[in-house]
Amino acid sequence: MQDKDIGTHHFSLADAIHHPFFLSGIITVLSAGCLWGAVNLLLMGLRHSFGGVDYSWVLAHGHAMVFGFVGFFIMGFAYQAFPNFKNTTLWRPDLALSSLPLLVIGIGLQIFAHLLAPRSPFLELGLVAGLVQFAAVVIFAFVIIRTMRNSRKSETYDGFIYTALGWFLLAAIFNPIIFWLFEAASDDRQFLFRIAMFNIPYRDVELFGIAVIMILGVSLRYLPNTYALRMPSDKWRVFLLWGTNGAIVVGIVTSILKNFFVFRQIFSTENNMGNQWLNQWLMIVQEGAAIILLIAAAGTFWQYRLFSSVKDTKQDRGLKFIRAAYVWFIVATTMLALVPVYNFWVYKPLILRKLRSSSIPFSHAFFGAYRHALTVGFITMMIIGVSSKVTSTLAGLEARQANSLRATFLLLNLGNAARILTEIATDFFPAAYPLTGMTGFIELFGLVLWGYELVRNMGMFQKYVYTA
Repeated sequence: MQDKDIGTHHFSLADAIHHPFFLSGIITVLSAGCLWGAVNLLLMGLRHSFGGVDYSWVLAHGHAMVFGFVGFFIMGFAYQAFPNFKNTTLWRPDLALSSLPLLVIGIGLQIFAHLLAPRSPFLELGLVAGLVQFAAVVIFAFVIIRTMRNSRKSETYDGFIYTALGWFLLAAIFNPIIFWLFEAASDDRQFLFRIAMFNIPYRDVELFGIAVIMILGVSLRYLPNTYALRMPSDKWRVFLLWGTNGAIVVGIVTSILKNFFVFRQIFSTENNMGNQWLNQWLMIVQEGAAIILLIAAAGTFWQYRLFSSVKDTKQDRGLKFIRAAYVWFIVATTMLALVPVYNFWVYKPLILRKLRSSSIPFSHAFFGAYRHALTVGFITMMIIGVSSKVTSTLAGLEARQANSLRATFLLLNLGNAARILTEIATDFFPAAYPLTGMTGFIELFGLVLWGYELVRNMGMFQKYVYTA
């Protein structure tokens, strides 16, 4: 109800629990997330090198985006929506809310620890930050599991939610270990070895395990019910769950093993023919995992019939973001599958004179472009599409009353496409570096417009009273 005398809105804590999480996510993405990332990218562009900034800055930005921006929105949405999905109530809203300050404190401490490194007490702060964030994720997982089990009714998307929670816990467990590995390396050689071994696998846990699996699961409940899109078949849902999770596991294991043998091959003086043969097989298996992810992306798009007509009563501002997100998902997984093709048949000839016979070609530009297609194109677009729908619906706004967010849509797609194309172009034309450096600010401006609209829809400029 609304107190008209003082303009105060009364909500139960469970009804509006997503508000502070969404607000924290917006603040994070517009500060340590996208803003800092845009500044880092600008410096890289001006210095004509993707290693042009301190790697601790890159790590801090990445952590803010994944555990901060993505983590806050996943938690807020799950706390608010999953009880409604399950026709039950949120278990212990007070406990659920306690995960917010823990995550805020943990992320803040870890960012500060990254900036402080290698000065003392950076390591102690990083480890404490990891423990605090782990506590927040444990609370989140426990509350969601208890809430889902209280409904006593299994749904087709349950497996996705449970496995995403498992990946979230795994990422939280390894977060302080990764911090130690990357920030406490004794020399450049050890640092490069640790980055090569563990950076890609850990990011796959975060991006594919947490974000992609959660999005795929939520989509199964959200898209058919919200937009009357076609429900994927039972066989496809089984393949999507086991195929995608299996591909993530295989990709992580083969990446670690492959890089181990690559470094052993580079630094060993012994005959490494056996290692080369094994490495080739690992690359083939890894490529198979990437193709499965591509099939999952393209097949899911087709299963939903995402571009089929939607009734006018179902049309809203979020649908265009969701459609674009799944297109970017196909683009990202296609690029992932093409990584070895690009490295060996495009990138290697470009730098052949600089390579020794034992070296393995790897284009950081192409791989970074793929990652951006996944993070901004798929994950961020889905967050914007779903959150915009949720906040406008709960605010009682009809589709025609809500801001269309068309400017945000155009800026994000333009910035993302420009980032991908210009980043790949840096392999061929160094003059493309400054152009790449500007693309982050295009995306940032789009996110600012969205963030303001989301805060306005949540009524954050008005006074709220939360009741038990």
